Amino acid sequence: MEFFCGYAAPVFDCNECGCRFTRHDNFAYDRFYAEPRSCYSRYLGQAERCKGFFDRADVAGLRAELAGAAKYRLVIDEIDGKPHDARLLEIGCSHGHLTSYFILAGRAITAVDVSQDALASATKAFGDHFVVDGDPAIMAGAPYDVIYHVGTIGCVADPIALTRRLLDMLKPGGRLVFNVPNRDSCHLRGQLWIDSAPPPDVVTLFPPGFWRRYLNDSAEVREEVELCLPERALSIGLQKFAGLRWRKPVPVPLGEGERAPVSARVYGDALWWFLERLLRRAGKISALARIAPPHPTEFGLFVRMTKKDGVRARHSAHAAGDRHVVAAPI
Repeated sequence: MEFFCGYAAPVFDCNECGCRFTRHDNFAYDRFYAEPRSCYSRYLGQAERCKGFFDRADVAGLRAELAGAAKYRLVIDEIDGKPHDARLLEIGCSHGHLTSYFILAGRAITAVDVSQDALASATKAFGDHFVVDGDPAIMAGAPYDVIYHVGTIGCVADPIALTRRLLDMLKPGGRLVFNVPNRDSCHLRGQLWIDSAPPPDVVTLFPPGFWRRYLNDSAEVREEVELCLPERALSIGLQKFAGLRWRKPVPVPLGEGERAPVSARVYGDALWWFLERLLRRAGKISALARIAPPHPTEFGLFVRMTKKDGVRARHSAHAAGDRHVVAAPI
C-alpha cells in the first residue's frame, strides 16, 4: 500500500493482538510536519484560533473551541474534574493548541513533542511550558496525576512500551487518557486502512479490547467507542448494502499538492456519490438515519487507565514480548 510516493509498505494483521500495522519511519514525522498540506497544518490553524482566546483570557471560549472535538473533550472533562494542583503531562503537544487551555486555567503542565519547530511555535504563543522529547524536565516533574495524548499512539513504533513508560511516571491512582485509531472503522470490503490518516504517519490501527488485554496488569483500563453521527452511519450502511470495495490509493508525491479526495478513490463513481448524498438528505429529513446501524468513528476509541496501587509498569522486562511478533501479511 502506498499513499505517498516513496512510502510503499506491506500491511500486516497481527494474529495475536488483532492490530493492523505497517512499517514505522523515524523520519516521517518531520517530513509530514514540513508539508504545508498535511494534516499537521490544521493544528497550526487551530493554535492560532486558540491564541486569540488565550490572549483575551477567555477560558470559556477556549474550552468551547476545543471541546467541539470529542478527542479533546475527553481530556478536558477528565482534567477539569481533578484538583487544581494536579500535575499534568501532555505527550505530542504539536503547536500547543490543547495545552493552551490548561495553561490559561492555571494548571501545572509540561507539554512534550519531538518537533523543535512546533515547540518553538507553542512557546512563542503560550509561554514556557514546552520541552522536546527526552528533556530531563519530563522525569523531574514525575510522578504526574494525569498524562494524556491525542492522536499520538497510532504513530509510534512500540505503543505498549510507550504506554508502560507513561504509566511508570504516574502516581498510584493517576490517570492516563488517550484516543486510538479504531481498526473497526474500516468498513468497506477489502479496506486496508483509514484514508484520512495514511502511513507512514499513522502506522497502527487497534481493535477494541486491546488495551484491557495487554495493560490490565498495571492499570484499571476502561475503553469507550465513539459512534458516528446518524447521517454518517446511514452513509456507511448504504456503502455496505451496495457492496462497495475499498480502492487502493494512487501514490501522490509530497510537496506537489493535496492528495486526491478520498471520495474519488473510494466511491469512484460520480453517479453513486450523487445518489448517496440524495439518500443521506432524504434520511435526515425522514428520520431514516436514526435507525441506521451504528458505526465507530475512525479515531474514537477512547482509553482511560488508572494506575494500580503498588504496581510498577513493567515496560522494560516485556519490551520484546510487546512487539507484534505473530503477523499475517494482508
